[in-house]
Amino acid sequence: MNKINVLTYLLFMVILPLPLFAYLDPGSGSMLFSAVIGIVATLFFVIKGVFFKIIDLPAYFSGVSRGKRAKHSIVFYCEGPQYWNIFLPVIKELSSRNVKCTYLSSKENDPGLSCGFPNVETKFIGEGNKAFFYLNTLSADVCIMTTPGLDVLQIKRSKGVKKYIHIPHSTGGGCSGYATYGTDYYDAVLTGGDSDIEFIRELEQVRGLPAKELVAIGCTYMDVLREKASKITTPASDRITILLSPTWGLHGLLRKYGDKVLTYLTNLNKYNIIVRPHPQGWISDKDLINELKNKFPDGEHLVWDSAPDGTESMKTADIMISDFSGIIFDFILLFEKPVLAFKGNYDKRGHDSMDIKEDPWVLQAVERTGISIEEKDVEDLESRINEKLEDKAEFVNHLEFIHNSMDKFPGESGARGADEITRIAGS
Repeated sequence: MNKINVLTYLLFMVILPLPLFAYLDPGSGSMLFSAVIGIVATLFFVIKGVFFKIIDLPAYFSGVSRGKRAKHSIVFYCEGPQYWNIFLPVIKELSSRNVKCTYLSSKENDPGLSCGFPNVETKFIGEGNKAFFYLNTLSADVCIMTTPGLDVLQIKRSKGVKKYIHIPHSTGGGCSGYATYGTDYYDAVLTGGDSDIEFIRELEQVRGLPAKELVAIGCTYMDVLREKASKITTPASDRITILLSPTWGLHGLLRKYGDKVLTYLTNLNKYNIIVRPHPQGWISDKDLINELKNKFPDGEHLVWDSAPDGTESMKTADIMISDFSGIIFDFILLFEKPVLAFKGNYDKRGHDSMDIKEDPWVLQAVERTGISIEEKDVEDLESRINEKLEDKAEFVNHLEFIHNSMDKFPGESGARGADEITRIAGS
C-alpha cells in the first residue's frame, strides 16, 4: 500500500473545513470520527509488528494469540445489524450447499449472529480497537466486507487473508459515493450491476491501479427487501401518500427545502405525508429534524418514520420526493412507483468520484430518468405530483436501464454471490 497516499488523504480529511454530504456508507461514520487520529493510527499499524512483541496485545484484545487463532476458509465481517441483509442471501445459499463459513459482527444485536444456519459459525468480535485487532490478524482464504476503506484507516489487510472481497451496500451511486480509496485495496468487488464496474475501472485507470476482479451478481439486500415487501399489507386510503425521504447534510432536501416543502404540502391538506430522514440524519441533522418535528408534528395525516428499515413506508407511499439519496432507486426497483428528486450540489471532495470527470452515477441516472426538479418547482409540486402519478409508463421505460445498472439479476444475488465467493476462495 502507498503510505504517502494514505497520509495525504488523512491530512486532507483533518484540514477539510466542510463536511461530506453524500450517501453515508458503513465506514464513513468511523472515518469521520477517526480523521483527527488518522495519522497516529497509520503509524501504529506500521510499527505494530514490533509493538506486538513488546506488549501482549493479543491477550489484551481478544484473549487469543495469533498463533492459536483458527484459520477459516470463508469469512464475512459486518459492522452491525443494519448491514446483515447485504450478506443474508449469500450466506443462506452457501449454507444450503454445505459450504462452511464464518460470520463476524461488531454488534451483539446483529441478527446474523443468531441466524441458525447450518455450516455457519458466528462470533461477536467487539467494537473499536478490539474488532480492528481481530480483523487485522485474521487468517482466512477470503474475507467479505461491505465496509469501504480497507487498508486506509483502521481495518488493515491481514497477511493471513489471501483475498478480500467487497459487496456494495447501496443501489443508487454505489461505490461512487464512497470516501477516497473506498475499494482500491480490495481484490474483488461483487457489484449490483454495471454502473459500479464502469466506475471502478475508470478509477483504476486514473490511479494506475491493477485491475481487480469485478463481477455483477445483483443487489443482495434488494432480494431480501423484495421478500419482506411481499409480506407487508398496507391500509387503504382515499388520500395520495407522499414519502419524503432525503439524504442528510447541508445539500440534503430537508435542510435546503424541508420547511418550504412541508409547509406547502400540509397547507394543501389533501395528502398523507411520511417523512423519513436518512438514518444518519437523525444523528448529523438532529437539531434540524427536531425543529421540523416541532413545527410539523405527528398527526392523522403526517408521520415521522425512524424505523431501521423503510420498506413499509415505501410500500405505503404512492410517490417519493427525495434528492440524490440512493433510496430513490430502492423505491423504483421494489415498487415501480414514481419519484421526484430535487437537484442538489453534490460535494465530490474527499470522495472517489473526485477523480472522475463526470458527475457521480446517481446524479446522471436522476437526470436520465427524468425525475429531477428544482427549487422553483416547490410552488407547483401538486401539478408535478399529478404528472408523475399519471405517467407511470415513463418509469417502466427506464426499468431495464436501472436494473442493468444496479440490480442486474433480481432474485439471483445469493446464488451468484456464492458461486463467485467459492470460486475466489478456491483459487
